[in-house]
Amino acid sequence: MTADLISAKPTPDLAFISQHLFTAILWINDELSITWLNAQAEQLLAISSGRLLNQSILTLLAPDELTLKDRLINNNREDKTYSLTERFFQAQHYQQPFIDHDHLIHTQPNGGLMLSVDYSVTPVIYKQQPYFIIEMWGKDRQSRISEEQRQQQQYSVARHMLRSVAHEIKNPLAGIRGAAQLLQRQFIKFSDMSSFEREATAVISNENSDLNHDNNLQKNTAKLRNYTDIIISETDRLTQLIGQLLGSNQLPSWQMLNIHEPLEHVLALIVNQCPEITLQRDYDLSLPELCADKDQLIQVFLNLINNACESMTEFKQTLQQNVPAASNNLASDIAQSHLDGASSYQPKLHIQTRVAFQHTIGSQQHKQVLQITITDNGSGIDDALIGQIFFPMVTSRAAGTGLGLSIVQDIISRHHGMIDVSSNASQSDNSSYNYNNSQTRFTLYLPFQQPFAAS
Repeated sequence: MTADLISAKPTPDLAFISQHLFTAILWINDELSITWLNAQAEQLLAISSGRLLNQSILTLLAPDELTLKDRLINNNREDKTYSLTERFFQAQHYQQPFIDHDHLIHTQPNGGLMLSVDYSVTPVIYKQQPYFIIEMWGKDRQSRISEEQRQQQQYSVARHMLRSVAHEIKNPLAGIRGAAQLLQRQFIKFSDMSSFEREATAVISNENSDLNHDNNLQKNTAKLRNYTDIIISETDRLTQLIGQLLGSNQLPSWQMLNIHEPLEHVLALIVNQCPEITLQRDYDLSLPELCADKDQLIQVFLNLINNACESMTEFKQTLQQNVPAASNNLASDIAQSHLDGASSYQPKLHIQTRVAFQHTIGSQQHKQVLQITITDNGSGIDDALIGQIFFPMVTSRAAGTGLGLSIVQDIISRHHGMIDVSSNASQSDNSSYNYNNSQTRFTLYLPFQQPFAAS
């Protein structure tokens, strides 16, 4: 009876299972045409199934082979691309799978995207017909995930160390400020007593020497009060800085919201402050609502967008300042190129919202995440800094504290998301360089739902 019940259980739908695997799978017939692929393959290759079905697998793995079928050997050297067809048929003949590592896919169907993958080919017989199962693993994705996890660990360690140091400094600063305030009160008290005694002495004895002595004492007391004022003000500044290092201890106030609400709130402020910047919105208005802390997201967008606007404004001022120097030191045609480039520069801020599919954040795989991209054409971030830009106290600006992006990183981590940055710095010493082509792009990935139990 038990055996009958077990045998009556339905067989799993293998196509359904394949659609939910992390591995990209392609089903190839004996003519090497793609007859089926799962969703992960579409995501990995960035090509829809409609564009890949009935295409030769050689279009992906060996595009040159399609035009070199009549040539097996070239200059006494094995043609590696053509040998792939032979490897398929040998695998089918001997029923022996094979694996290829670090294979580059660079074809027109995926828009010229360069992709490094490992793939395996397994020959099978299905309904008395020969087929191949191809499994693909993206090397770029694995490397990106590993790098992101490594950086996240470094950021966590750096934040923990800085917070520990900040806590140790905070208490002595409070003691220094309290002692300076007490000292200041004594100076004020002493100054008032000295003033009273000076007036009494002047009335009774009318001695000029005592007046001069008291005047000098009054001046010294005023100087000492100024010193205590400096101690108190600098202590307050350091306390405020430490408060920023420690960050907010307040837990996020989760609510369902439209991501465009905090974005537009910040952009309304920026448009009024920087009217010379061209704002470009590219919103996906069909996005589902996001579970997040609205105030914290406003802080994130305010820091990122404000940094972008400051970078573009400073870059434009630098270009305008460099034009007279270039005109004096360079040939007339080169100087004119610098002048044309500086005059044609237009600060542009581009904001984009999208859904990213099958995205990994840390160790969590998400079917869908929110992707926000903030791009500016300012001076860019130096290559030496870009790997450290989210660490506290790291900044490329003279007036910067290096805490803004660290706060952004901390808030995004609390939302179980991630932030990425890419930048190509401007080439201000190149007269033919188009300054509008320089880009700095911050990309934020946020899950639509929050794991409340982990919070």
